[in-house]
Amino acid sequence: MGDRRQNGSLPRMRGPDGEPGDWPAEGTGTRGLTMGSRVRRLLVLTAAATAAALLLPVVPLSVANAAPTAAAEDNPPPNEREPSGGGGAPWLTRAGKDMVGYRLSTYTGRYYERSREQYRLCVVQRESGGHYDAESGEYRGAYQMSSSLAAQALGAMRAEVRAEYGDRGLAALARLEGRSISTWPRFWQDMGFWTIFDHGAGWQHWSSQWGASWDCDHRPNAESGWPSKDHPNYSPLEGPRAQRAAARAISDVPDATAAKCCRPEVTMRMARLYIKNTYGWGREHFLALKEMWWRESNWRYDVVNNHPNGPWYGLGQVNGPYIEDQGYTIKEYMQSPRKQIIVGCKYIKERYGTPAKAWDFWQANGWY
Repeated sequence: MGDRRQNGSLPRMRGPDGEPGDWPAEGTGTRGLTMGSRVRRLLVLTAAATAAALLLPVVPLSVANAAPTAAAEDNPPPNEREPSGGGGAPWLTRAGKDMVGYRLSTYTGRYYERSREQYRLCVVQRESGGHYDAESGEYRGAYQMSSSLAAQALGAMRAEVRAEYGDRGLAALARLEGRSISTWPRFWQDMGFWTIFDHGAGWQHWSSQWGASWDCDHRPNAESGWPSKDHPNYSPLEGPRAQRAAARAISDVPDATAAKCCRPEVTMRMARLYIKNTYGWGREHFLALKEMWWRESNWRYDVVNNHPNGPWYGLGQVNGPYIEDQGYTIKEYMQSPRKQIIVGCKYIKERYGTPAKAWDFWQANGWY
């Protein structure tokens, strides 16, 4: 039964004088109910409650406690690291704003398909190595979308955002207009991917037919094991254990923090200064190195490619024997972006002379 309060006051009744009044308090003298009045009123209320109860359907306890009938595969999977905050706005949760690493999709709306979640993770590893802030020429973000494709996604997302999140969602979406997709929070990038993918209709945007270096099979349940140690840009799906392991690895790097070590813009800046000061290589050669190592490692120093012909390590994807010839163990090498830049640039100098010539070779052959 609904609340009978009017204008914020207690329920109203008629006093002994027949005029409306508040429920009387105990000991109010002549304005209080007599004992007989109280007993009669209690009996009336009890009878009314009993009659109402007889009209209610009886629900067996087993039915009331029954699990939902929806199939388990229709339910969105939880993230390994549970998001917090947001207040009904998933783009404001910790997971929804996280810009680095692999997670299960933070978007699980109209276009999401659990049977293609492994396909999506394959695309993220291939395109950006889990870096939602990645930029490579005109292609940007975790899914390496062009500005025109990002704008297309933004327009297509509007109807669902309006239906699910109302004016608050539309206002957040409007703030993304004109911004590079690499600045969009993870939630919006995930939503953009699923919207453009459109249950398989947009799979060619992430196909090797359009320039990708390996295929991810877009068919339902066709992919598994992602993120994969057998491909570049590997790091585990995020979870508490993975986070602790990453923190320990980074703590071994002198004068470094997680933010400094693992962000591509920092390793690129280190390389630009090093090649200029050591070899006199200017802008042309830095741009060549930037493009080449982006394709090799997404400028992440912790990448290992366990290919049968490898493995190859780090920023420049150098093989183990060459690293050891320079006087470093693999462990030392993988703990230091600076050592990787020194070794990688020495290899380029010895084999090709300059990064520009190495990049020319890479474009013709797909390796260097």
